[in-house]
Amino acid sequence: MLLLLLLGALPCAHALEFSYGNPFPDGPLAGVARSLRISGELVPGDTARLTELMRRKPADAWHALGRVELAISGGDTTEALLLADTLATLYPHTVATTDCAGACALVWLAGAWRLLPAGRIGLQQAPASAPDKAPTDLRNYLLKQGLPASVYQRWMASRSQGVFWLSGQEVNTTGTWPPYYYQKLSARCPPLDSTDESFHAVRRCAARLVISQKAFAFDKLLEGVNDPWWNDNRDLLRNAPR
Repeated sequence: MLLLLLLGALPCAHALEFSYGNPFPDGPLAGVARSLRISGELVPGDTARLTELMRRKPADAWHALGRVELAISGGDTTEALLLADTLATLYPHTVATTDCAGACALVWLAGAWRLLPAGRIGLQQAPASAPDKAPTDLRNYLLKQGLPASVYQRWMASRSQGVFWLSGQEVNTTGTWPPYYYQKLSARCPPLDSTDESFHAVRRCAARLVISQKAFAFDKLLEGVNDPWWNDNRDLLRNAPR
């Protein structure tokens, strides 16, 4: 009986963990998070939990989306697609610093700016008997986010029950930005070359380019929330130059 009580008191071992980090040290944003770490195994309901976390602390959520660090160990494909679709509208910067496969790869691809300083990106099929397997939705999502059709076809042809690791060239071909975002960047921002100066110029332009779109999606996310920070900044952010 005691063992059952102890087990009941423990948090779910398989749900994702969300943690804010790297707060602003001073100024008006002192203590507000600048990054969000998502770790653990993804299970149904995790997207709703993250949405609720963002609704509780809008200022942290807004700024933390500038660096979403992923350490997702696997999980439910349908929930991964739901989480990815939710994040994609908010234009996060997704970062994977170690091998990122399956559910992790789907969420990484949701980033408007996708960084892979270390590790690999891998695709993984759900078991044929899994109720969350939705091949059409998965295919549409992967192609929308920039996975080349040829890579998708090779993955399907491999019929691998393990992880299909993308080569470095395939990751580069998939791109730092999803196609729809890259089209906006190439039309409105300076060209990117191999210099640090060019990289930072594009990064600044990218931040200005998407801020209003992110704000409208954020406003929808916060529907019904009376938050002083968002009340003060809503109009300014939604009316930012596009």
